[in-house]
Amino acid sequence: MAKIVFLIDSSALPKGGASVNTAVAVGHPPFVLNDKPQDPEYKVPVAKGENIRIYTEEQNHLTSVKLAPNGIIAHTFQNNPLKVADMMNSAKRPIDIPNFDMDPGPVPDFIAFGVNDAQWGQTPSSWSNWPSNPLIDQDLTASMTRSYIPYVTFNASTIVSGELQYGLVFGLTRDGATVEYFYFDPFIVIGS
Repeated sequence: MAKIVFLIDSSALPKGGASVNTAVAVGHPPFVLNDKPQDPEYKVPVAKGENIRIYTEEQNHLTSVKLAPNGIIAHTFQNNPLKVADMMNSAKRPIDIPNFDMDPGPVPDFIAFGVNDAQWGQTPSSWSNWPSNPLIDQDLTASMTRSYIPYVTFNASTIVSGELQYGLVFGLTRDGATVEYFYFDPFIVIGS
């Protein structure tokens, strides 16, 4: 399993979008891969069929700021733009359908996943970057909730290999009542 923890500096973020449809593009954050710090531009190598689990964490450990990864954008595979039809075809897609889940956490939390059934659709045409790309996202709610650590997980293809540029959409709450949305575009290299 590849465990990726993106370290988000919330104090360096601009004002986020009020919904996934207005998510704000931000630069690549540093991350930890299987407990080893990585450069923000590092392309994560994964084996065919490997499980990838992605978390977002506040880099400065601010307890008042909570984050959750809540969307995956399938941007390009082997430098070719991806379409929703590609992501619905198990013989062509580089990853399977992502699942949004939560691990129990040690303290009360302020952000949680909603109950919608996430399906592939398209990013909004209004986005300045990557309009009309395949997107799967899970609703978020900001409220005092039982403590959980949210993550998104998916498996790399066992059929195709190559470089996937994807987008990670995440929500952030600073007040436990409203959510701001952002996204950035990391890489995985399947079959490396």
